[in-house]
Amino acid sequence: MHFKPHPLTLAMAGLFCLTPGLLRAETFSSLPPPPTLNTSASGQQYMLELVVNQRERGDIVPVEQRDGHFYVRAGDLQRAGLPAEKFQGQQQVDVNQLAEVKVEYDDRRQRLLLSVPPAWLPGQTIGEARNGPRYPGQVSSGALLNYDLYATRTDTTGTRLSAWNELRFFGSAGQFSSNGVWQQQIEGSNSYQDDGYIRYDTWWSNENENAIVSWRAGDLVTDALAWSSSVRLGGVQIGRDFSVRPDLITYPLPAFSGQAAVPSTVDLFVNGSRSSQANVQPGPWSLTNVPFVNGAGDAVITTTDAVGRQVITTLPFYVSSNLLKSGLSDYSFSAGAVRENYGISNFDYGAAAASGSYRYGLTDWLTLESHAEGSDNLAMGGVGAQFKVRSWGVVNGAVAQSQFQGKPGTQYSWGYQYNNSWFSLGTQHTIRNADFGNLALLSNQSNTTNQISYSLARRTSQYNASLSLNRYGSLGAAYIDIASGDNERTRLWNLSWSKTLWGNSSLYVSASRDQEQGEWSGAVSLIIPFGEHGSASVSMERDQQGQNNQRVYLSRAMPSDGGMSWDASWANQGGNSGDYRQGSLRYRNNKIDTSAGFYGDNDNTTQWADLSGSLVLMDNQMFAANTINDAFVVVKTNIPDVNVRYENQSMGRTDKKGYLLVPSISSYYPAKYDIDTLDLPADMTTPKVEQRFAVKRQSGFLLDFPVERLRAASVILHDSDGNPLPVSSQVLRPGQATGYVGFDGIAWIDELTSTNKIRVETPDGRSCQTELLIPEGQPQALKTYGPLTCRLPPAPAGTPVANPDNATSGIIP
Repeated sequence: MHFKPHPLTLAMAGLFCLTPGLLRAETFSSLPPPPTLNTSASGQQYMLELVVNQRERGDIVPVEQRDGHFYVRAGDLQRAGLPAEKFQGQQQVDVNQLAEVKVEYDDRRQRLLLSVPPAWLPGQTIGEARNGPRYPGQVSSGALLNYDLYATRTDTTGTRLSAWNELRFFGSAGQFSSNGVWQQQIEGSNSYQDDGYIRYDTWWSNENENAIVSWRAGDLVTDALAWSSSVRLGGVQIGRDFSVRPDLITYPLPAFSGQAAVPSTVDLFVNGSRSSQANVQPGPWSLTNVPFVNGAGDAVITTTDAVGRQVITTLPFYVSSNLLKSGLSDYSFSAGAVRENYGISNFDYGAAAASGSYRYGLTDWLTLESHAEGSDNLAMGGVGAQFKVRSWGVVNGAVAQSQFQGKPGTQYSWGYQYNNSWFSLGTQHTIRNADFGNLALLSNQSNTTNQISYSLARRTSQYNASLSLNRYGSLGAAYIDIASGDNERTRLWNLSWSKTLWGNSSLYVSASRDQEQGEWSGAVSLIIPFGEHGSASVSMERDQQGQNNQRVYLSRAMPSDGGMSWDASWANQGGNSGDYRQGSLRYRNNKIDTSAGFYGDNDNTTQWADLSGSLVLMDNQMFAANTINDAFVVVKTNIPDVNVRYENQSMGRTDKKGYLLVPSISSYYPAKYDIDTLDLPADMTTPKVEQRFAVKRQSGFLLDFPVERLRAASVILHDSDGNPLPVSSQVLRPGQATGYVGFDGIAWIDELTSTNKIRVETPDGRSCQTELLIPEGQPQALKTYGPLTCRLPPAPAGTPVANPDNATSGIIP
């Protein structure tokens, strides 16, 4: 076989036979000139990439080289992050003369590499201090009645009935509530207060979420600090209310900072768990996206550069929710008349009084407090502070002065709190002189009808501590020392130990000592669960009189979705007290909660029965539910038997009118509600399957899932020859989205009415019009209409067309 080389092959062979010197000369003579702007007597200029601390920004800047030094424009250095004060007043900066700066020229990649101190570069914040997403509280107009009917019968006092109720109205103007109890002795002796209705509280309130303020008019309880007291007034109250904005974080969270010399990765571990990871550029950085923690802990920060070198730093921290963020304030002001004989008299108001508190976060570690209150013959005011001592806990202190009935008085209080994952310690002390007074003392003296003289405790001391022993359980200790105004002293010790045993079984041991009487009492309790809901416990007690008591307790807890529960106990009380027996049975569904039982010994037994629940009026509908203490939602679908879920948990199915009441939800909590569309009829649809929102306090909201009949169907479109219109032809209707023709000329059309004008445009530019008339006026969902004739003009010659049987394709001649 003879091979004849190609002429191009011969030419290339000849080229590679050139001498090496000639090859080098030809090669380098073809390269472009070096990347310089010009060459002058003053130096040589380059266009180089400016890289600072290995951070490649992609900036190409002019650089001049003179006598081995590199000059860069001041503006280019500023844009690269270098501080202007390092080269103040210079237009061209000799970077080789900058202190602490290392300069390197990378001629291969045409780069100027600068290494500067990390502190020179701009700071970076990783994870801006964030709040959660905000969901404003929603409310609809409605009314609610909570009720609790209770009946008791004893061998000695006979039968007595009582009915507690709360009537509530709510809407955009706020919430109105009034509650009280009605009592009546049916038979036997009446050892209680007078029969009839006793009103407890009546008030009207509202909230301004934007200003984070709430107000209340009517019966109220004044807000108090740790070193002041609350009293009941009839009047008005206004104050900061952070509960209406759960998206805000009011207490300071720790922030960690550091420096990176080169681009690096920063990992944050809080108490052993990684909470965040971020990439940082050279320079100072601060990390603020710390998880919501409380108490003491350790943060481990790991900085890793591009070549894998790591720097690990451990930093302790302490977080207290009692502190306020720097610059944040909290306040409350109340004024009115002192409520007297509460729970005894319906409308008994005494002297005018006012009370106010103010707190301010001066720094993240210091929160200032102040309080003042006054009434007839009383004025009291004081200041205090909460101070975080690094990672060792929080110290609080306050001093208050009073003028009560013409006599001055002083109160001092201080305390300390510390807790971490395995240990906690707390103490609080208060010292008052005999003449110190406040509104609580004035209220107690006003409420008495037998001229008993009340006085505040002269001294109180509280200590508590707990210690986790891991698999050996946990220990607790507490000590209370109170010296009353009449010089009586109470000193109590309490020690406890608890441990989880096999499964969910637990053992609890406690001992108490009255230091004044010098006597001990104690208890040992063993709790054993049976199955998912059942449990049993056996306990032994010894009281201060030296009597031994034994108790056996059996119970079955109420399932979360309702049903039956029960409990029974027997106790040997020792001495001549006899045996104590108790038992109860309870049934709850989504409309009522009822229970009955008995308790007592051989000499006296009490039988009781209880029925509680609520009635809701909303959207002209009446609903029954369990007692609603805060907020609720009424879901409306207009379709019966649709499953409704709250936070992915099934809450039940809509009734025959399409409603479902979701009771007892937390106000201002942004919860998710959704319905199961598989429960809808085939000809029904809804544009909203899931909604997330929050409900205002003490209110309800009507949540509408608009379920509507599906007004869509398939329509077959043919041309004048009876052939299906081409695939991908556009179906155009006024005010509707564009549809498309599929195989066999079938198009899916939404939002059908009795008269539907249709225009079709084919892929080759032809168009035609037709009309779909539905005589019944209401289209039948999932039905196929047609075929409809849409008269297309003839296709241009050479246009591909489909065969009538859709088996082959052809070309129009």
